[in-house]
Amino acid sequence: MTDAANQSPKTHGQVFGMVHRAGGALLVRGVEVGGKFILYFAAARLLGGEQSGFFFLCLTWAHVLSTITRMGLDRALIRHVSAELAVNEEGRAARDIRLGVAYSGLLSLGVAVFGWLGASLLETHVFSMPGLAPVLRVAALGILPQTLNVVLCAVLVGMGRSIISQFLQNAWWPMVLLGVIATGSRTASELLAGFAAAGLSGSLFCLILIARERQRLRQDPAGNEDEGTPKLPPLLTTALPLAVVEVVQVSISNLPVLILGVFAGPTMVAAFSVANRITQLVWVVLISFGTIAAPRIGAAHRLQDHKTLKSINRTLQALGAAVGGSAAVLMVLLAPYLLHVVGSGYEIAAAALAVMALGQFLNALFTGQDVVLAMTGHGRILQRINLMQFVVCCVIGALLIPHMQMMGAAIASAVPLAMGCTASSMAVAWLLPRSAPVGPLLPVRYARILFGPRPAAEQ
Repeated sequence: MTDAANQSPKTHGQVFGMVHRAGGALLVRGVEVGGKFILYFAAARLLGGEQSGFFFLCLTWAHVLSTITRMGLDRALIRHVSAELAVNEEGRAARDIRLGVAYSGLLSLGVAVFGWLGASLLETHVFSMPGLAPVLRVAALGILPQTLNVVLCAVLVGMGRSIISQFLQNAWWPMVLLGVIATGSRTASELLAGFAAAGLSGSLFCLILIARERQRLRQDPAGNEDEGTPKLPPLLTTALPLAVVEVVQVSISNLPVLILGVFAGPTMVAAFSVANRITQLVWVVLISFGTIAAPRIGAAHRLQDHKTLKSINRTLQALGAAVGGSAAVLMVLLAPYLLHVVGSGYEIAAAALAVMALGQFLNALFTGQDVVLAMTGHGRILQRINLMQFVVCCVIGALLIPHMQMMGAAIASAVPLAMGCTASSMAVAWLLPRSAPVGPLLPVRYARILFGPRPAAEQ
């Protein structure tokens, strides 16, 4: 790149630090993936058919409700905390932390109460599973602590503590639940009580770590911020578009499986679900890299340091392409063998796995462009892209899955993913040309049609 020789030592330090932390993040993600695999295997083997079914259903239910109750505040806090600390506005960062915890805590408490009171109705009229209501009530206990844990982990990310944050958010609860199983627990209710305890203990650990750095959050003296530095919008203004993004992402990852379940038997659904989870490992890695880069992107944009922002963005893109892209290629080449390792009969999903891995390959080539949009205040653009993905997923699913079944579901998963990363890269190249990624697939001039005029500051 022509800018490489002109990069400051600070820029090189930012890039080196991100690459260094990426290794730590991969280690944490390895612990997470290994822990979840062992947990799911142990739960399926030791709890029995009914109890394991209750456990997986209620765990998914609690995760989805927790995502909704966060309202995008976790991602918004990463941007606000990192950006305010970058310009020494510690008081504003502390204020946004208090607001974020209060908003998400109150909403998750209300949803948890609703889940507790409505458990019997859900058992009778939605799931039609006798004996599920008591388990749903226990799962409701985990919504508040899980929500607070994720929000507080986002605060740690904004403060530059990305690796420990990812551990407490993603790897801690599987380890706690494995400990619960090791003590002899064999019911879904006992494991879900452990899930609530993991969220509570994770939140306490986050609070301890934040308190240790309270000096960074003390009220800032008047006039710390450069008069030329634009102020951030209110926290909810940043969060609400990102809330739509998170809910849509949850829908996209689950909708093809749900539609396939209407038209195919359990064997085909199981095989497709396994293939889908294998390809999701690429996404786990890409999300990890994005989490590492997010506070640096937010800080660089706040300081209007376009050179550093461009360097971070392209380093993030290169890391994702090298690690995630390589993994996706291997999945395409080794699809039948990977599924055979899981179990005999799963090889029927090999073609579907290859198609979804191709979607992840494109996603890896443009790693983190959604993070760049979120951390630079373009949440509404990201929301627009995600809604387009959702519509495409629904249309493809409705048209192809009834006739092509598993392959239709794979296309419904891969096409929206490829479309999203392509559109995000175009948006960054158009809206932030001085921080553009390498090689958007479509000409940037077409971005004006989708995303409107370029901001005056970038022209």
